[in-house]
Amino acid sequence: MIDIFLRKLFLFTLPLIILSIAYIILDPFKVIKKYDSYYISDEIVGVSINRDYMSTSTFDNNSAVYKYDSFIFGNSRSVFYEVETWKAYLSSDSNCYHFDASGETLYGIYKKIQYLVKKSITINNALLILDYDTLTQVTSDQRHLFIISPQLEDNKNIIPFHLSFIKAFLTPRFMIAYFDYKISGKVKNYMKKNSLLSDGQSHYDIKTNESSWSDFGKLIENGEYYTDERMKVFYSRDTTEQSDSPRVIYSQQEMMLTEIKDIFQKHKTNYKIIINPLYDQKKLNKHDLTYLELLFGKNNVFDFSGINEFTNDYTNYYEASHYRPRVSGEILKIVYADK
Repeated sequence: MIDIFLRKLFLFTLPLIILSIAYIILDPFKVIKKYDSYYISDEIVGVSINRDYMSTSTFDNNSAVYKYDSFIFGNSRSVFYEVETWKAYLSSDSNCYHFDASGETLYGIYKKIQYLVKKSITINNALLILDYDTLTQVTSDQRHLFIISPQLEDNKNIIPFHLSFIKAFLTPRFMIAYFDYKISGKVKNYMKKNSLLSDGQSHYDIKTNESSWSDFGKLIENGEYYTDERMKVFYSRDTTEQSDSPRVIYSQQEMMLTEIKDIFQKHKTNYKIIINPLYDQKKLNKHDLTYLELLFGKNNVFDFSGINEFTNDYTNYYEASHYRPRVSGEILKIVYADK
């Protein structure tokens, strides 16, 4: 009887054992092995990876070499503040790094700045690219693409971190898409649902951790980007009546923002706070804006939310969430007008 039970147990657990071995060997999300580069420039992304972990691990790999002292913090919208443009307003010896994350939270920014302090990194310059979505989140999202890196939590979350990826890997829809992709070498339309895989490609600079959507830029230059299909995401708005976002800064946000300000003050950081010009044209809540201006100084806070020259023009956006580098370039001109 025991032999029969053990045989059945083995047969029952065998698929799980095989999948576990495959997960470790293949490392689809790039969270088990160490990589010199987590992106391959100008190649299809394939499996979507956790940008927070990728940004933190790339920093760990390269900070001793490049001596970073200037940082851009924020969600995926912050990626389009290009280092070459920003450096024009900084001292010539500044070493810049994009310390961003997908769906970045205020908590994530707070922990990254704390992490730099623990690493004895001097923060000479900083851009904080914020919006309502960033400010509202004071804990880490537990989904595998957004969960915060263990390094930033002193490895206290290392078990839930890896469990989130194992759970994602064992999801039937992911396994079907992943192994189909591995065999065919193609990212098919069904694979792109729920961000399982991506056929996007970008030019990647490992030194600055900067990604640029070069393929989109070429399409725009050739007048081929804003197709009827892409135009469907640009919903109509009332461009005369402005609505405010709900208030979002309360005690937890105040604690994190105050500590960030104290760190900047201690480091004598040249910092700027930029509120994203979002396509939805909702104005950041007056209470939240006033708080940021009082804490960081009105001369350091620049609010581009609401109805303005940037948000009125849909061609300033790749889609209804991300604005183009030409917008961030114009914003930097305004932010550093005194330079």
